[in-house]
Parts: sequence; structure tokens; C-alpha cells
Amino acid sequence: MITSDVGPEELASYLSRSGWVRARSGAIAELWQARDDIGSSVLVPRFSQAEDFRKTVEILTAEVARLERRAPEEVIRDISRQFLDVTDLRAQDDDINEGTISLQAGLGLFNAANHLMVSAAAATIHRQGYYGTSIPKAAHAHARRLRLGQTRPGSYVLPVISSARFGSTPRYEDGIPRLQVESEDSYFDRRVLATLSRSLETLAEITMRRDRTPTRSDILDAVDEGVSSELCAAVLDVIGKGKVDVFDIAFNWAPASPVPEDLTRRIVFSSENAEILTGVRDELKESDEPSESVLYGVIRRMSLKANEESGHVTLETVIGGRKRSVGFDLDLLTYRRAARYHGERRRVVVTGILDAPSGRPAKMQVSTFGPDRSIVTLDELG
Repeated sequence: MITSDVGPEELASYLSRSGWVRARSGAIAELWQARDDIGSSVLVPRFSQAEDFRKTVEILTAEVARLERRAPEEVIRDISRQFLDVTDLRAQDDDINEGTISLQAGLGLFNAANHLMVSAAAATIHRQGYYGTSIPKAAHAHARRLRLGQTRPGSYVLPVISSARFGSTPRYEDGIPRLQVESEDSYFDRRVLATLSRSLETLAEITMRRDRTPTRSDILDAVDEGVSSELCAAVLDVIGKGKVDVFDIAFNWAPASPVPEDLTRRIVFSSENAEILTGVRDELKESDEPSESVLYGVIRRMSLKANEESGHVTLETVIGGRKRSVGFDLDLLTYRRAARYHGERRRVVVTGILDAPSGRPAKMQVSTFGPDRSIVTLDELG
């Protein structure tokens, strides 16, 4: 079956990564040859709206599957996910067998899928220990855009599918990336998954991998990495309410999109630690720490006066769907790091208390500053 996610870009990406080379290019199609078998070739259509597009792709898929000794369904699945990130939510329990799961556990897993993505999207916009009714509308809108794949064997696996197709990155004459609202919007799905990965890793670290119960300081520090009461509740949907022994989350990054740096591919939670996790959830729910905004962007200007203990930075970012400049001060050590990222033309991420009145300069009281590790553009790789 040809899915709607298959287009000329997906076909070309898969073939180039699978040992095929472009032999000839025409106005409506391209001829690709297998590098290890020059006698095998496939026709790759260049226009997905063409009447014979599906038929041509079926012929292409059959030939590739023959050479790879795989089922055509597997090949077309891999082609279709070239620009898709797939997050596998897996419930493992002795009670799960023959591809079935109890109704209670199944409801917990499906609820967890929604709650994980909403809480991660909220933390990508604001860091907060407990959101309650203040979850940003954009976080719910993000969850509505996501897709669920078919459940798969392997205990019980629920795939959550999100886009990893990024907009282009135009640059100023000095080489610094020029932010565009449309391009920044295209990065949001990937940033959410990066937030989810780091927040779950942090949550597992303080609840599953230690010989002691996390302190209040441990818990509040975890908020900086995106941990919230809602994130804890999402995990407890599976190992708590769902009565499942093990819940693991695996991140399968899109093959054709640059992979984020330093992210854990798989995080595991056990029902044995559900009580500790419940304590963290409740502690965060009672937290009265102020919400902090998260801004992603590029440094446009830097200034450091003689004998000063801090330097001033101006960040170009997007706030409320509009491009804006935000000024803030950094201590000397952090300022030097910022100068390095500025010289490398790297994107950065800043969290803190934002003051952005309409019609007046925006400023921020910064709590954390660092490189934007969730996004690695093709330009940066090159």
C-alpha cells in the first residue's frame, strides 16, 4: 500500500541511503541504479500529482524489495518515514500476550501518549512544575497534529508520529541565520521530542536510578529540563493506573533529518518505582515556583564594557508568532560561551522571566543559557 507520506523527496532519500545512485535525470522522472548491481534500475517519478505516480512507486518498491529480500510493505514503510520522527511507547507485562493488552492497560497507554506530548510541548514553551489549567493552547494544538501508527507486536507498542521536515535557513550577509517565523514553526515538533527525551531521562534519573528518594531541590532542578507534574502523571497512567510492569519510550529519529545531539534513544520506567514517581508528581503539584519562558533563536549583538562583571546580549527570536529581539545580561563565564556560539553561528536556547510589552523593547532575566541542541540544521552539518 502506498501511503500519503510518500513523495519524490522520500523516494530519493531512501534510495540514496540504501546504496542506489542517480544515473539519469529528466523533466518528469529520474533513473536510479543499484550500486552493487548495475543491471538493476528503478524509475523515480518527480511529481506526486501525476496519474501514474502510485503505479510507478509500486513497481519501484517491488524491485527494491526484491534486491533487499524484504517485503514490499516494509520497504514502503521505511520510505514513508524518511522525514518522520516515530516515538514508540511500549508496555511490557506478563499479562500482555498474543498482541493483546488489558483494557485498563491499553487506556493508560493511549492516555499517556496524549499527556506526554502535551506536557512536553508545554515545557518547550514554558518551564513550569505544575501547569493545571495554564497549559498553553499551542501545546494542545501540537498534540492534535500528531498521528498514531498501527500498534505493533513486541509486548505492546504504540507509535506516535510527528513531522521532521524543516524549513530552509536563510542567512544575513555576515553568515548569521536569519530567523523566519515559518521556518521556526517547522522546528517545533522536533523541539518537543527533544524536550520529551531530556525530561524523561531526568525523571528516570531521579526516580529510577538512585538509591535514595529525590530531595525537593532535585525535583525543582528537574523542572529546568522540562519535568512537570503532568509529565509524571503521564508515566503513571501506564505503570500506576494501567498496572503495567515496565513502560519504555524509544525515539526513532527521521533518517533524512539531522539527529539532535546528546539525546538518549530509550528511557525505561518500572512499576517498582511508581511510589517515588507519585511523590515527585505531588511535590511538583504543590510547587509555587514562577513559570519561565523558553526562547530559541540566534545572537545578533553582543557588548561588553571594560571592568563590567556581565555582558549584554541581544537575541533574535519568535514570540507569539512574531519575530522580536530580546535583550539580557550574562555573567562573564556564560558571556564567553555565548561569544563562542555567536562565532559558530549556532542557535541558542534561553530560559527565564520574560518581559515583552507590546511596542517596547523586550528583555529577560535569564536563568539558563546554552546551545539549542534540539536542532542541527543541514547547514551546520555541512
